[in-house]
Amino acid sequence: MRLAQFRQGEMAVLLALALVMLPLLLHLPSWLPMLVLTMLLVRGFLLQRQNQLPSLWLLLPLLGLSVFGLWLNLNTLIGREGGAALLVLLLGFKSFESRQQRDWQVLLALGFFLAAIPLLFDQSPPSALWLIVSLLALTWAMLRLAGGAVQGAAGMAAQALLLSLPLMLVLFVVMPRLPGPLWSMPHEQHVASTGLSDSMEPGSISQLVQQQEPAFSVVFDGQPPAHEQLYWRIMIFDDFDGRRWQSVHGQTREQIQLAGGEKVRYRLTGKPSRSRLPLLDYPLAAPAEGRLEPGGLFKLASDQDDVLRISGESLVGSHYLSELSRSDQDFYRHLPPGNPASRQLAMQWRSQSSDSAGFVREALLHLRLGGFAYTLRPPLLEGDNSIDAFMFSTRQGFCEHYASAFAFMARAAGIPARVVTGYQGGQFNPLGRFWQVRSSDAHAWVEVWLAESREWLRVDPTAAVAPERVSQDLGQSIPAMQAQLPVFGSRMPAWMVRVQQGWQAAGFAWQQWVVGYDASRQLSLYRWLGLGEIVDSASVVRALLCGVVLAGLPLLWWWWRSTESVPLQEGRSRLERALQQQGIILLPSDGPLDMLNKARGLPAPAYRELKQLCKDYAAMRYQNTALSQQQARLWLRRVKIFSTDLARGKLR
Repeated sequence: MRLAQFRQGEMAVLLALALVMLPLLLHLPSWLPMLVLTMLLVRGFLLQRQNQLPSLWLLLPLLGLSVFGLWLNLNTLIGREGGAALLVLLLGFKSFESRQQRDWQVLLALGFFLAAIPLLFDQSPPSALWLIVSLLALTWAMLRLAGGAVQGAAGMAAQALLLSLPLMLVLFVVMPRLPGPLWSMPHEQHVASTGLSDSMEPGSISQLVQQQEPAFSVVFDGQPPAHEQLYWRIMIFDDFDGRRWQSVHGQTREQIQLAGGEKVRYRLTGKPSRSRLPLLDYPLAAPAEGRLEPGGLFKLASDQDDVLRISGESLVGSHYLSELSRSDQDFYRHLPPGNPASRQLAMQWRSQSSDSAGFVREALLHLRLGGFAYTLRPPLLEGDNSIDAFMFSTRQGFCEHYASAFAFMARAAGIPARVVTGYQGGQFNPLGRFWQVRSSDAHAWVEVWLAESREWLRVDPTAAVAPERVSQDLGQSIPAMQAQLPVFGSRMPAWMVRVQQGWQAAGFAWQQWVVGYDASRQLSLYRWLGLGEIVDSASVVRALLCGVVLAGLPLLWWWWRSTESVPLQEGRSRLERALQQQGIILLPSDGPLDMLNKARGLPAPAYRELKQLCKDYAAMRYQNTALSQQQARLWLRRVKIFSTDLARGKLR
């Protein structure tokens, strides 16, 4: 019997490990989790058939080949991917080495480490929910391995996790935070969540916006700016080769001064792209985590790709004053050969204008009235003269087409110009009170330098063709984007919008208060609770003492509830002794019905009283009814009276 229970415990461990490993199919080379899952399946088959395990001389070469294949696939055995993959692989081979109960306990302990591995790749709420499921499964397997019965093991595992939850929360909140997230580890550089490239050509942004992935979130202090003022700058492209715009850092000597505008403060949470995060036009000062480069671009002080929360300050609607030297002006006017028709049209607009601002008005008027269309799927621009093809032939494009053409035309007219990429707009979430900016909000616009006022003027040629793009959102300006969102028609139903906003708000709160719970937030919490002005050993000890007391309350409640069954045990013992005095011997395994069957020889009054006591005992012990201390003690008092009366012969 004991051997059978132990074998069932081993099977429970294998099942729990397989469940824990499932999320790693999304993050590691697919062959590796599939290989280990197959190994666990084979180990379970051998365990069920009680077959002999493979010898060590067979396992070692297979382990060596697997590690070599892992190194060929990842080019490393350390860091996030390499370390996680190596742990998964070793766990699979460890299962074939487990024979004694201690071996299975070690394997189970490795499973608890394995449960936390997916958090190194993804810290979203679904990952946290899966971690809870994994811990529940592992705790259930631990109980089964210790010989616990199948019935009630899941409930006991859930109860154990619930009782430990307050202590876990206390340790999470109180213990000093590391400078970065606890799960941060060096790993290979992947495509950033923003998805913006370090160059721009026709199609580069229109492909990105169809992904609709979250890029960053923003919380404004006070009233937010209007939707059409939400321009988030990340990159500046100042060199054009005839088709592609890229940055060669021509603005390194630029002197900037902001004049006028409304000061806006905000907190931005996002994942850096090439150590860059967006800032609202125009940034007044650099956040503490980095520096402002010429052109108002923000760059972090150190390379990292963890989710960060920064505080920004910008002047919305200000004038971007800048002094450009003669060489800088020539740099921003430079164009490669080609596109003669566009050059001629630009010179015509210039001759019709009294100044640079007049040229801008003429160009925007031409785009507004010239039959241009805003679309995600414009015709391909073939040949070397792509600007001419767009301006005079296709006249269909996305924001990168209009920004590229406008910047070219300005330079052809002798006006310094450059392309800026980033995001425009965002979606306000009324439940979480934050703005969610997605990859679908990626945008490109132009800055032209007005020699008369010595300032960079932001010009959005896309707004001349599709004004609703900047005043509302992309879905209002391109019907194709609306059709991709719901399956119910052109507009998403109201209930689906509320569900989407609720999910976004939950994710935002999780990001802000769990993933983003860093040293600064912890210090603010300590100060709010009055635990100290700094997080030192004394404040941590005070917080731990208070937290442990609070976390111990559920344990005290559980202990108090568990003591409620003591009167039942004492009453059962008294009944056994009373019946033994009457010559009725009970076994430890006998239940209330067995007791009644063996006591049928008692006098009728005694049997009736015993039957009622057994009925009440079964109701309190087995029917999961709410049991109070007073009820249990009242039943015990009746047992004492019964035992005394039975011994004295009063129940005849």
